[in-house]
Amino acid sequence: MPAGRKVIPIEIKKAKGTHRPHRDRETYTPSSKKPSPPSWLNKRATAIFRHMAGRLGDVGLASGTHTEALALLSCRMEEVERFDKMLNESTGADGKPQNGYIYTTTNSFGDPILKENPAVGLREKAARHVHSLLAEFGLTPASSQKVGTKKPANGKNEFAGF
Repeated sequence: MPAGRKVIPIEIKKAKGTHRPHRDRETYTPSSKKPSPPSWLNKRATAIFRHMAGRLGDVGLASGTHTEALALLSCRMEEVERFDKMLNESTGADGKPQNGYIYTTTNSFGDPILKENPAVGLREKAARHVHSLLAEFGLTPASSQKVGTKKPANGKNEFAGF
């Protein structure tokens, strides 16, 4: 967790009249080039990459500078889908369908016991990683307010009326 106070967007500081330009942090300007999927992504992950690049384009954050992070997000989202499918179509060692989230096995005494499918943990880990990557891009409800976006084309300050 970062130390110090939360960063207040510059536009809010300007609206409040507390903006001090000398305190602004230096930021980089992302490339205006659109992201393109890397060749190592599989077919489904490539489709997810293109979909998420479109979403980022909608909020003005699609950039070739973010290609690797977007590829990682796409790869992890594909893994979540794959683990979900695995859990929903799970069969036991005997070929009989079983509940995907748990399976029946026997302990050392031969008694039947229920165990959690290892894919549940893998899916949960991938889903947590997807959520953190979505937050990095500002694509979750809470994080959308924290990530800066490009100014609207009309050039109006959305906070000017307050």
